Amino acid sequence: MDALPPEILLQIFKHFDHFTVLTVLRPVCKSFSYACAILIPSLKISGLPPALWEKVFSNIETYKTLYRISRCSSSFRSLLQSTGVPQLQATSFRLPLPASDSKSTAPQLLHSSAKLEQHPAFENICCRIEHGSLIYHKTGNNCPTDLLSFPMSEENATNPPVRQLLVKFSARYGVTLRPVLITKTRGAGNNNKKLGGARGVTVGDVYRAMKRLFVEPLTEKQAKALKEMRDWEIRKHEAVKKAVSKIERESTETSEATSSATTSTSTATASSAAETTPAAKEEEELPKEPIIEHDESEIYFEQPMVAEFTGHPGDKVQRQREFLYDFPYVYASTRIDTISASGVQVFVLSYH
Repeated sequence: MDALPPEILLQIFKHFDHFTVLTVLRPVCKSFSYACAILIPSLKISGLPPALWEKVFSNIETYKTLYRISRCSSSFRSLLQSTGVPQLQATSFRLPLPASDSKSTAPQLLHSSAKLEQHPAFENICCRIEHGSLIYHKTGNNCPTDLLSFPMSEENATNPPVRQLLVKFSARYGVTLRPVLITKTRGAGNNNKKLGGARGVTVGDVYRAMKRLFVEPLTEKQAKALKEMRDWEIRKHEAVKKAVSKIERESTETSEATSSATTSTSTATASSAAETTPAAKEEEELPKEPIIEHDESEIYFEQPMVAEFTGHPGDKVQRQREFLYDFPYVYASTRIDTISASGVQVFVLSYH
């Protein structure tokens, strides 16, 4: 690289933001430093050195303010994504996991005095159940297809970060789905050495787990439970139709009997009274709701699905979201719940 003339290096460096040029490219060698000095004579970003900008941004206490700042300049965006200042990392949800290799790190963090805070993205984005796609539920606008490629998806889902997180769906009308367990293994997400450690569970991990939860193939136990539920609904519907038909028929017979002679009225009344008992029996014969045995075994996020999800009508494999087809146009958003018995933090998807 030293053999390249400064003019060529200068043209290459123009494709990078100023923060990357000053902090990553400039220290490489003298040729790089000379080209950087030509491109940015002041060696500053918007009038201040990068280190000073980090001190300024460290005084900001809200994530949303930092997010607005990151949209002002590509240099600011790069600074906030790669900063090594702990206070700034915490506010931007980019704290690395502790250096300890013990898997008990997450429970230790959760039981500490620091209260877990979920990422603000979960306040604005939720999942549409019947499609398993991401949307902005507050505005109703569809999310871009490359949502998970946004920098926000690489930020921690919680602050402080956790190594393990369980994504589950809140039970409703007896419907339960298998939860998805996200585990960040040693070294996962450690692409930037400046961060000083691996990342915890990210926002992108949670939404990928949400989609995985909905499109996971049904187990044999779940398929049996779904069939029993559907059969019970059909029998119940038929029983209600028969009961309504019975009442309408009795009402018609009673009205006809009322318009007839007095002698026939008494006969009709007796006949109607006699038919009361069969109606009561009809109600007693309504099918009882079956006792469903759900499969709530955990889905390991890192493992591939048994059957590939094609995402089109030709996919004949039954999926977990088929349990939820009775609730169309329902949205699910996440909220932090209590810690599970195994010490894993739980994210619960709740209905809207």
